[in-house]
Amino acid sequence: MVLLLLLPVLSSCSRTAETGTPEQTKNVTLIMKKKSGDYWNTVRMGAEAAAKEFSVNLRVAGTDYEGDVNGQIELIDQAVKDGMDALVLAANDYNALGEAVDRVAVARIPVISIDSEVNSSKVRSFIGINNYDAGQQAGQKLIQLTGESGRIAVISFGQGGRNAVQREQGLLAAVAKYPDIKVNKTEDCSMEVKRCDEMTARLLSEPNSIDGIVALDTAASVRVAAETDTMGLAGKVKIVTFDNTPEDIEYLQEGVIQATIIQNPFSMGYLGVKYAVDVMEGKKITEFKDTGTKVIDQENMFWSDNQKLLFPFVK
Repeated sequence: MVLLLLLPVLSSCSRTAETGTPEQTKNVTLIMKKKSGDYWNTVRMGAEAAAKEFSVNLRVAGTDYEGDVNGQIELIDQAVKDGMDALVLAANDYNALGEAVDRVAVARIPVISIDSEVNSSKVRSFIGINNYDAGQQAGQKLIQLTGESGRIAVISFGQGGRNAVQREQGLLAAVAKYPDIKVNKTEDCSMEVKRCDEMTARLLSEPNSIDGIVALDTAASVRVAAETDTMGLAGKVKIVTFDNTPEDIEYLQEGVIQATIIQNPFSMGYLGVKYAVDVMEGKKITEFKDTGTKVIDQENMFWSDNQKLLFPFVK
């Protein structure tokens, strides 16, 4: 009797093996700070490459603008309802997204953070850059450009959150080694383009006030460069920026920007999905993966390796 009961089961298993029926495809959800833009399109491209390589179903979402915390929380909650198996998240806010990530973890869904950290002990790994070190790179490059004495300003657009804070800390640590370098201003544009333009114009219009500016994020970089160019101070005021938007690269070629610190968003997207797959397969992953930064200026921007980073969509 026992033998008879077991035979159908064994037969069923055999048929599954013979037909090669695949296991159910895992669903990985990538939630970005913003659903469009060159940087985030590159993140998506890396994630899609990994999804294809590791045979997972990738769902990609993002908010309309960086800083939309509530929008990201809604996307996360919806992804849980839709049945995601792993979450790759670029958080819009370090603290505010922590509770949402904790809820995901309670549902036994692994979470990988990319680009920016999130305040949750449940995150399996953070994939991004060391923002403190990147800030030091920016400070050292600006001092190289201005000399070891002068007046500098630091501007962010309010979108970087924890990233911008850490970059500023690193920059100020680098500058502190040079007693004749004075930090005149540290300003936050509070995510307002008009205010960022006005702030830059005010800084530049003060007599002999600024020798150099570091813009800590993408939006601030473009606005600072544009206003400096408009005021006819291109090359006179040295500018170091972050990231490589088309506007940034154009200003770099024209000499409005002297250097930019670039990241590797493709690797962030790719490794985010890869690590999610590794966790689902029970593999051990590192808690922090540094995807690295590069200082790009007019001298090295045309090197072949740097061109691949600057123009990831060009084959």
